[in-house]
Amino acid sequence: MNSEIIASLYDYGVWANERLLAQAAKLGEAERERQVSQGCQSIHQTFIHLVSADWRWFARWKGETPPPMLTPADLPTLDAIRGKWAGLIDQRRAYIAGLSDADLREIIRWVMGAETRTLPRWQGLLQCANHGTQHRAEIAAMLTDAGHSPGDLDYSVFCMAQK
Repeated sequence: MNSEIIASLYDYGVWANERLLAQAAKLGEAERERQVSQGCQSIHQTFIHLVSADWRWFARWKGETPPPMLTPADLPTLDAIRGKWAGLIDQRRAYIAGLSDADLREIIRWVMGAETRTLPRWQGLLQCANHGTQHRAEIAAMLTDAGHSPGDLDYSVFCMAQK
């Protein structure tokens, strides 16, 4: 495992998040708040979940206590969501760039309820990136159903756009 690959996955996530946020901004507040699919939260709630999970996993990687889950009161607008993510992006890039192979193999620990959980750091990093992909796909489907497709979010499209 190498930190360049992981960094690329997170840069992809930033790119895809921005495409989704741009399309979500074309919807009215009521459309962003409406639950349109069973098993999924609203578009706005899913963005809040994503940014909250990103911050919580970042704390876990560093061995810190994760902050509480964010709520709509914390992030009432898309601009607030963008701002919360913006505060993480550079910190996360610097953190990932500084990881050695030994750091990636190191075990991280966190408490969930009464249980202590463990993973090698690299698996925690991939978990968070993969988690984002799942929820971005849900947001993309909801946006498409609302007539505002974000277009192709394939990783390869991101890579070719970077050249």
